[in-house]
Amino acid sequence: MHIGHYISGAAHAGVIGWALWGGAFRDEPPPFEVSGVSIVTTEQFEAALAAERAPQPETDVTAPQAPTQADDVPSLTSQTDDAPALETPDSAEAPEPDATPTPPEEVPAPSQLTDVAPTLEPPSEEMAVLIPRDTTRPMVRPADRVAPEPVAPPEPDTVVDDVVKETTTPDDSVSETVAEPEEATAPEAATTEIVTEAKEQVALAPKASIRPVLRPASRPKPPAETTTDTPSSSSSSTDAAVAEALAETPAAPSGPPLSQGEKDSMRVSVQKCWVVDVGGQSANVTVTVGFSLDRDGKVKGPVTLLSSDGGDSKAVDTAFQSARRAILRCQKGGYKLPIEKYDHWREIEITFNPEKMRLK
Repeated sequence: MHIGHYISGAAHAGVIGWALWGGAFRDEPPPFEVSGVSIVTTEQFEAALAAERAPQPETDVTAPQAPTQADDVPSLTSQTDDAPALETPDSAEAPEPDATPTPPEEVPAPSQLTDVAPTLEPPSEEMAVLIPRDTTRPMVRPADRVAPEPVAPPEPDTVVDDVVKETTTPDDSVSETVAEPEEATAPEAATTEIVTEAKEQVALAPKASIRPVLRPASRPKPPAETTTDTPSSSSSSTDAAVAEALAETPAAPSGPPLSQGEKDSMRVSVQKCWVVDVGGQSANVTVTVGFSLDRDGKVKGPVTLLSSDGGDSKAVDTAFQSARRAILRCQKGGYKLPIEKYDHWREIEITFNPEKMRLK
């Protein structure tokens, strides 16, 4: 195949075609503008220019004539004019002189002034002080028990129970049925959330302080009185102390002691309500508490901490509070103990050991 021949033939055909028909694709030329021209003479041209010029204003103005002076001039004489007569006014009546004024009363001279310093009274110790309004949000009171509704802590001598009761005393009036007195009971303190150390409110500086009191003038001290103790007074005080000690010494319990089964029953009753925090430091603390019971088997008086072993003070207090709640919560209507052995279980000591609990 002769590709070169084809390309050459196509190029020549295109050039020839452009030369023949190239002018057919051009735009038509725009038409020429023709304006008419007329020939005028010089006179006609000047007349046309004169007509176009503006007319000149007339400057010829007639000047006004000056007036002629009159010949009648008044003659002036050297005589002086007569002076006008002056009328003297009537003399005015002189006003009467004012009466002599009365002198003002003399003001008495002030007496001699003396500067006396005021006596300052010392302020009282108790003064009304405006305390700034505290806008801090009230903190949640920490409690060991969590409940749906918060419960305020009961009084120290109030028995912990699920049912709230008020203290009742028997009526002195005579009645057929004798009502037994009931002790006040209240639920254990509870909160809606666990209060951590980060939520505890840190005590800040005091918001108000009492104004310092002025120091009173020193007074002479009275002479010390010397007292001489007589042998009779010392002997009487010794006898009174011995009698008081004998009165406080409880009588020795009589009758058979509690059996091991009765002790285990009491221990199991308390252990049902005892809650041990396995993950806390109080789980490693052993506490011994003591309390008193009445004849109905109810706790009488406060529950006291007798001894503790292990942990710091905070862990010991947590373990003691857990043991105290267990004793008060499980008593309900009273611990079931034989009434004939009341002298033996009147005073009870319980050792709360996370490994094993012992009853004395």
